[in-house]
Amino acid sequence: MRKDLLVFGLVLAALGMGGCISIHSEEERIPPRPPMRGDTDATIQEIDAVGKLDFDNNRHAAYRNIARREGLSDRAQVHLVDAVFKRLSFENMKVDVLLTLIENPCFSPAAKGAILSRLDSLAFENNKLQILQAIDKRHV
Repeated sequence: MRKDLLVFGLVLAALGMGGCISIHSEEERIPPRPPMRGDTDATIQEIDAVGKLDFDNNRHAAYRNIARREGLSDRAQVHLVDAVFKRLSFENMKVDVLLTLIENPCFSPAAKGAILSRLDSLAFENNKLQILQAIDKRHV
């Protein structure tokens, strides 16, 4: 009798433990958000933070990364152009960042105007010509 009771208890325990436990978790799938033109304030703050870096090489690399971003707002592009002319010492670095911005698919007429209005501050004629040719190629 004790053996039957033990077997019955084990069967009952097995059924109790092995019962159907179903946990259904429904995760909300959020697609990755494309860069939005509303990110202007954060981007401008980032441009300002980059301007406070100590070395031109670091500022140059960071500005170039920003210039590559998709969806860069007109205001952020103009702010970037101004920062490049104010905070980069070496003309070749300025030209590199500006050409990167010009090649960006979101390059705007506002950024074009900002570049053209400061073009005379570049010392070398070939750099001015290189930027003008890149802008002309874009037809912005």
